[in-house]
Amino acid sequence: MTILVPFDVGGSADRLARGLAQFMPKYLGQPMTVVDRAGAGGLIGTTWFLQQPPDGYTVMLTPATPFIPVNILVTHAHYTLDSFTFVNAQWTDYTILLVPKDRPWRTAAELIDAIRAHPGKISTGADFGSVGHITTMALLNALGLGPDAVRIVTFDGAGAMRTALAGGQVDFNIGQAEGAEFISGFVRPLAVFLDHRVPEYDAPPINEVLKAYHTSVPLISGSVRSFVFPAVFKAKHPDDYARFVAAYRATLDAPEFRKWLRDNQMAGDWVGEERTTEIIRANFEALKQYKDLIKA
Repeated sequence: MTILVPFDVGGSADRLARGLAQFMPKYLGQPMTVVDRAGAGGLIGTTWFLQQPPDGYTVMLTPATPFIPVNILVTHAHYTLDSFTFVNAQWTDYTILLVPKDRPWRTAAELIDAIRAHPGKISTGADFGSVGHITTMALLNALGLGPDAVRIVTFDGAGAMRTALAGGQVDFNIGQAEGAEFISGFVRPLAVFLDHRVPEYDAPPINEVLKAYHTSVPLISGSVRSFVFPAVFKAKHPDDYARFVAAYRATLDAPEFRKWLRDNQMAGDWVGEERTTEIIRANFEALKQYKDLIKA
């Protein structure tokens, strides 16, 4: 069985897929391999995925939101949310503002003031269509700045982007917090895009920072990483779908996999198909108001 990841090797979805491919065959009864097909914010890999026979031998592991909604809303994908069955929102991340440790900014306000003072000079890494990309554009917009206020360096996956951030190749990044924990020794947190502080990072909520600028930014839900099948697979092969779900749930409950998740700072939640679909549809509606920002 093939797990398709529509992003580069090394990103959160890729690392999670490789962990599942290691542990899940014990319960599924067949081997699993991971294939990465990156490009266009997940559009290339997702399109390829839907072109495969809907026989259950190919499943996608992806940040189903925001990327599938953004593909539909912005890059005009030839599919809809109804094209998919969303199995389970296993790992929902939140968003954080990070800078390399060698940069001079100690607070988010210092970075904002530097961007204002030197428009177009400070660089940020962006994984097109990600929550981080959308949030970056929303933050600039809230501050009355255009997208050219920063120099945007684009990547086809979060793994390469985080490596660039840790290596100081970009000046800052707004991205997913838990997915960035493996580079925590190389970066400094300046703000979290939540309405409260978190114990993992010593950083204030972004809207506390923005009070001094008499503005605020919307807190967009973070990446929702989920297994995804073509909708037609479940419709035509309900027993095979149920067998996959049972094996997946057994893997999530397995002590050895739970330990692997903890060791890799990943979540192993079970919310089920119905609730996952509700989350993705709600995020799709929320993202409609930001689609013009990420066209910029």
